[in-house]
Amino acid sequence: MELKKYKAVKALIQYKDKFLLLKRENFIGGKYDLPGGRKNPQEDDESALKREVKEEIGLEIKIIKLLNSWSLDLPEKGIHLDGKTYLCESYSDEVKISEEHSDYIWVRKEGLRKYNLPSWLEDAIHQL
Repeated sequence: MELKKYKAVKALIQYKDKFLLLKRENFIGGKYDLPGGRKNPQEDDESALKREVKEEIGLEIKIIKLLNSWSLDLPEKGIHLDGKTYLCESYSDEVKISEEHSDYIWVRKEGLRKYNLPSWLEDAIHQL
């Protein structure tokens, strides 16, 4: 079966000296995720990222730089993702999580590696 291909964007969000991790049940590759998701067909990375972050956690962000690009096959869902992770800054730490996630935590950079993270996120953290 051929996997349906999608483009995705994720935001590693920094507020002051901490980074945001979202807890997600039944998440592939770890227990923690970042806000973001699939891009709409005509959407650029910046628009998609700002839209997804606003929908999932209610924050306005400023995109700082690209941290990494990654690919992920999810055969159980029939999809292949080509993704990018961006370092972003938030103007607030007032997170309002959507039903996609069960909790969130703000973590200092040195504490990020203590969490069960997917490999693409670990790679992005190495780029900080």
